[in-house]
Formats: sequence, C-alpha cells, structure tokens
Amino acid sequence: MNLAVGRAIWNRFGDIRTFAVNIHLKFPFAVVGGVLVIPTYEEIGTKAATEAERREQKTEQGARDAAEPGGLAEPEAQPALPAAPSRRSTLHLIERAIERLIRAGGRRSEAEASHLLEGIAVVVYDPDTALTHSEIPSRGSGLRWGEFVAALAASYRARFEV
Repeated sequence: MNLAVGRAIWNRFGDIRTFAVNIHLKFPFAVVGGVLVIPTYEEIGTKAATEAERREQKTEQGARDAAEPGGLAEPEAQPALPAAPSRRSTLHLIERAIERLIRAGGRRSEAEASHLLEGIAVVVYDPDTALTHSEIPSRGSGLRWGEFVAALAASYRARFEV
C-alpha cells in the first residue's frame, strides 16, 4: 500500500469488508477490527512504485473478473508513467477513504450486518519523519487509534459481559 496508495486504498477497503463478512458469518459474536496504515504521499515513476501499481491492478482486475457474470471484464489501460520519479500527496484519497470507512465501522451487536466491523483505525503517517498525522482522521470520527481500541473493548464487553 505504501507505493500504490491510489489504487491500493480501495482494494484494502474491499479486503477489510470481505474479511468482516467471512468472520462474522462463521462467528457472529466475533469482535472484528481493521487497521489501515496510509502514508501522506506516494512515489510515482520509480520501478518499485510501477510494480506495486501493476500488482494492485491485477488484484482489482481479479475482483472484477470474479464479479462479472459470464466472462472476464475488459482490462484497463496501463497508466502513463511520469517522466521522472516524483511524489504525489495522498491526503485527498485518505479523506475520501475516511468517509467510506466511517460507514463501514460501528457494528454494535451480533445482530447487525456482517459486513460491518466493530472498529476501524486509520493511521496516517509521513514516511520521511515516521510521525503520525495529528489531525487526520478527525477526533470523533471513530477512526483514531484510541477511539478504535475503545470501540473494540466496548463491543467485547457488551458481547461477553466481562
């Protein structure tokens, strides 16, 4: 995810929801949490970034092929590479992902939808300094680390009355 953030963030969103469904259908009382660790920028134009983009594209294509009734989906065109390696901010992607992730969390009881998780955390960090972003996600969103841990603990207590 650290190299092909633009595509990987949506693939990981799908992975988290699929994982929640698989676990909750087999173990309805399970307390499931997901953590996404996302850098504040992605590198583009490097060999590693190009290879990561291709892997994510294959993952995405495989998911579309599996969902396509009666055949394979049309392959996407390869993105044009920049003239020289550079960095591209991912903050706008993170904000969009946060909007979706807020709706994917918050499963309060085993009777609620199996695709929801009891808690989701988003950890945004600067790869150069290894420091986490202090404002993203916003306080009260339920996606900050402390809120995530509190949500998991509350769900666990509610289900198992510890």
